[in-house]
Amino acid sequence: MEREITLSSFPVRDVKGNRPGDFTTKLSPEIDLSDKNASYYLSIIRIISMAFSWTNINSGYDNQKIAFSKDEGTNYTDIDFAQGVWDYEDINNYIKEKTKTVNGDGKEVFPINLNFDEPTFRVIFTLETDYRLDLTKSNFNNLSGFNKVILQNEVNIGTKTPNISEDTDVLNIHCDLISDSLVNGEESDITFRASYNFVLEPRRIIFNPINGTSILSIRIYVTDGLRRPVYLNHADTAFSLILKRVDKN
Repeated sequence: MEREITLSSFPVRDVKGNRPGDFTTKLSPEIDLSDKNASYYLSIIRIISMAFSWTNINSGYDNQKIAFSKDEGTNYTDIDFAQGVWDYEDINNYIKEKTKTVNGDGKEVFPINLNFDEPTFRVIFTLETDYRLDLTKSNFNNLSGFNKVILQNEVNIGTKTPNISEDTDVLNIHCDLISDSLVNGEESDITFRASYNFVLEPRRIIFNPINGTSILSIRIYVTDGLRRPVYLNHADTAFSLILKRVDKN
């Protein structure tokens, strides 16, 4: 016997603690799973609605701040990035706008520039003489492939592969009714993994045993590839689950 359960963040969005990427739905009446002659399993069969609304720069990732100096590090000015979806061109243009000066001929000069070098897959920062770029203020360094350092050379090449997506190119859909899903060698409550652009229906449905004898509520939440909460900017989500009963006799 199978029973479909559809859950949406919209009708419970005003419940304290709920948000589109992490919401709990109370069931009325509860679903009884106490029959000892049967086992119960759960699987997600469809992402009904989940708009591409998550951001790679936000307070949750603590990656919104850097600072620059134009006097060899004596004084620094912060550069704050607004929460949003940023690419390297956006970041470079914003840094140029925040650090630009005007020379004696009245022309704009851009003393700090960012370039993404495709052949080497590295980010390169170039700095004018006397300029410094402080990447210790936040986790912004992960986006650009640097350690938390203060850059001071004319040409600075990232030492690591940059992570502009902040691992949001892989999303994990969790459900608190299961606990022994095996992901990357670890037991978890992940019932589905979606990659950008994500598939709306899994190609193969995998059922996991339910970890209780009744269902009073169901929590669905979304994390990124590093299991951090994903903030969907108030864009509601909806999912379809299948509850399956298997008789033991």
